[in-house]
Amino acid sequence: MKRDDEEHARYPCPADGSELYGWTAAHDPLDRGRRIVLDRCEECGLSVTRDGYPPDVDAELDALIETAPDGSVVLTAPNRRSWSGGIGGAQWAGLEPELHRLHLTPEAARLLLSLRGLTAEEARTPFSREGRRLMIQTFLNAFTYRDNFLANARSGRLQPSTGRERWLHRLDWVVTVLVYVPAAILAVPLEAVAASVGRGGVMVAEFGVAPRSRGDKYGGGAGPDQSEEGSE
Repeated sequence: MKRDDEEHARYPCPADGSELYGWTAAHDPLDRGRRIVLDRCEECGLSVTRDGYPPDVDAELDALIETAPDGSVVLTAPNRRSWSGGIGGAQWAGLEPELHRLHLTPEAARLLLSLRGLTAEEARTPFSREGRRLMIQTFLNAFTYRDNFLANARSGRLQPSTGRERWLHRLDWVVTVLVYVPAAILAVPLEAVAASVGRGGVMVAEFGVAPRSRGDKYGGGAGPDQSEEGSE
């Protein structure tokens, strides 16, 4: 049970253990009649789609990272600290609450990966095709009946079953076609500026394996010198 009427989630932030408070509510892009509540950590900014149980952090992160042979990883994910995220709010295209539950900020990503023994080396928000798409889709969400309509319609995730839904589906296509070019003319330059100041729609963060301490090297206990002293 989701307990949408509660002010906070019934589980802590998976990044830093702080309480998750109700942040915003949105309509499910795949089921307009279903309300989705999103909680937010006030410390690291991580947003979590609310449910009756904690999110599967490992599964969600694994879908976002590529691992190198040396154990370092590169994480690529929508950036909730982006300008498009600030403009869109609950209608930000990068939320995609219908597809995943974790909506990352750079700080939240750093904390979550540190729990895997990884340390942040570099983070950037490049001017990318995906960043431009998120900014354009965020503008389109202000006009269409369903949020993220274009992406979900193209992927085949939207399957209208009633006459009313089919009519609204056609209407969203018409609105998208009419609004797309004006939205792109505004969104693309805006995303270029956002990316240049570190607030682009997509963050790419590189993480290396954290160096082990002396205690870790010897199984988490004391080093050789300490062991010898303790045996005298």
